[in-house]
Amino acid sequence: MTSNTPLDETIGDFLVASRKCEVVSLERLLEAVQLVGLIRALVHQLQRERGASSLWIGSGGQHYADELAQYREDSDVAAAGFNGQLGGWLKPGACAHARSRLLGRMALALHGLSGLPSLREEVFEGTLTPMEAMRSFSELIRTLLAVVFEAADSATDPEVSRALVALLNFMQGKELAGQERAIGAAGFGQGGFAGELRQALLHRIDAQERSFRIFSEFAPEPACAAWRELQGAGFAPEVERLRRQACTQADGTPDPARAEAWFACTTARIDTMKEIEDLLEMHLNECCAARIEADRADLGAVRDRIAQLAESELRDSVPYAVFFGAPEGLEPQGDGDDGVLDVPIVGHSVMDLVQRQASRLQSVEDELQAARQALAERKTIERAKALLIQHRGLSEDQAYKLLRQTAMNQNRRLAEVAEATVAMSDLLGKGGL
Repeated sequence: MTSNTPLDETIGDFLVASRKCEVVSLERLLEAVQLVGLIRALVHQLQRERGASSLWIGSGGQHYADELAQYREDSDVAAAGFNGQLGGWLKPGACAHARSRLLGRMALALHGLSGLPSLREEVFEGTLTPMEAMRSFSELIRTLLAVVFEAADSATDPEVSRALVALLNFMQGKELAGQERAIGAAGFGQGGFAGELRQALLHRIDAQERSFRIFSEFAPEPACAAWRELQGAGFAPEVERLRRQACTQADGTPDPARAEAWFACTTARIDTMKEIEDLLEMHLNECCAARIEADRADLGAVRDRIAQLAESELRDSVPYAVFFGAPEGLEPQGDGDDGVLDVPIVGHSVMDLVQRQASRLQSVEDELQAARQALAERKTIERAKALLIQHRGLSEDQAYKLLRQTAMNQNRRLAEVAEATVAMSDLLGKGGL
């Protein structure tokens, strides 16, 4: 009997191929992570430009002209960095089935960026209200954040996936804070927060809390500590004071000074958030690099072990392991009663490697579930809002308020109500809501 069979060699080949696929997957994920960093920088600059645009429009072009010009230039530099990274994604062999959705999101983001010059022209000509400008910028930023979402959704390593979920939710919370800044600037600039404007502000404040809560569940401790420190920063009391005024004051005369004070303290808050984003991105890159290094080392170890087993078989003139007395679970395989067991040593060792690989992959899958659940819940909430907007004719703020109010009335989680909304729509068809 010979244990170094072609089947054993084939099993070894598949083990090596399995580990190689994991390494390649992580290398591609690192490319996506690097793209996320460029998107993050671009989003931050667009958020600044959006806020300044709201102030500039609200003041009739009398305030923030110099700052707006600088922010536009900064946005263009960040956009050039993002565009410069995209060529490598179209090289032969770069496209794969697993990247289909990510590439599609990138196409939508590029389409959004192509409309930025015309949006700026409308701002300059004064044909948009502050809220209309805010919505247009926010839609562009949403398409960029969708790329980050797809990158997180495609992650196959638990630690990297957790780091991406933390960064994604923090970026989403920061984007909501940026929208809050623009809404507040518009409201103070026009002298009050009428019903819809106040509702929009309250929605952003509430939605931020959910994003930052999920971030805190998945983020490393240094980032969580920095977030706790932000809550006690010097600008925090002023932000809260102006928030209360915005949510309670009656309409009055335009107050450019208060609008600028609001913009200053909320900008300080958002700039500090960017520092936390920096920590999260650094942690994400470290996780990805460490996993690639570890998986490459594991791949080498698997190759070495298989080679050692093959050499051992070739060197060994005795192809059998001889036991006197059967080990537990094994029965004599000879045709006599001499107690000799024919145990294929190499085959048994290869199967140990197979079992360890299967066990490791199952453990990875189990660890990924928590991160994927957080991403799935976010996707379901966004889908439920879209359905309500489409079939009930609601605004995004109204759709979110309806979902949130229903969750409170039924004492259920927001994600559960969103899931039920989507399920009911699927059951009844397009016209069911």
